[in-house]
This record gives sequence, C-alpha cells and structure tokens, in this order.
Amino acid sequence: MVSHVTSHRVVEAVAWKEGVSPTELSPPLFSVIDPEALDTLVQEDADSSTSQVEIEFTYLDYVVQIRNDPTVSISVQDGDKSMENPESFSEQ
Repeated sequence: MVSHVTSHRVVEAVAWKEGVSPTELSPPLFSVIDPEALDTLVQEDADSSTSQVEIEFTYLDYVVQIRNDPTVSISVQDGDKSMENPESFSEQ
C-alpha cells in the first residue's frame, strides 16, 4: 500500500528506484531533511487553493522534487546532468 504522507512517499520512491525495501535505504531520509517539516510544508491546505510549494533536495544519488499537487518526481543524477525522463509518483 502506498502512503499518502510525503516523506513516506519519498522513501518509497527512492527505495523503488534503488530496488530495495524502504527500510534498507542508508542513510535514512531524516539524515538529509526533517521528514516532519517536509510533511508540514507539503500538506494540502483545504482553505488555500493558491498556495503552492516546490521543494528540491538531493537524497542518495537522486534529486527529489516535490510539489504540493501532490506529485513526487525523482530524477537520477549523472554528474552535473539529470536524466531526461524523471520518474514521477503521483497520488492515485
């Protein structure tokens, strides 16, 4: 089952790209970014349809791009270049 919590979705997406279980990722996400702060920033605000958040950070060898629409896009870094077709994980 896919989580709807942003930090869990990031971990699941990176683990999927790595071909491992989310518990096998090392270092854990919290060593790179505060998961609770991430979840708070990206949570949907029913009273505000105009606020938009975009966050980008590097986790392992991936650039994680998050928008509050809620889409989690992950692109693999190759030196200074990213892949042309990033994987995208959206809430269904």
